[in-house]
Amino acid sequence: MLICEPHPEVRELLSQIVVRLGHEPVLEDAELGPVDAIVLEPSHAPSVERAQAFRAVKSDTPIVCASIELPDAGSRRLAPIAYLVKPFALPDLQHAISRALSNGKGTPQAKP
Repeated sequence: MLICEPHPEVRELLSQIVVRLGHEPVLEDAELGPVDAIVLEPSHAPSVERAQAFRAVKSDTPIVCASIELPDAGSRRLAPIAYLVKPFALPDLQHAISRALSNGKGTPQAKP
């Protein structure tokens, strides 16, 4: 699971959560290749660009947005499977990641 998060402490926390859920975190500086899903901070343009580069390898890669900002037109263009507004509850993130990894079944949701 690719993690595109600009803040190192949040990136580390997300990595630990992904590992705890039994998956391997891939940081955004990794080589391009297919990933199962992407956790993305959509308010950070370089993270969005990196996620789009990974998505170019596999266009149907599900995205979970985890942001300090509410959804906007730019984040909606990413077609996230879930949109979580920081701070969010850990079970909400776990549920969003599980949905993304189960082929994105379900409808996109915003969690204020």
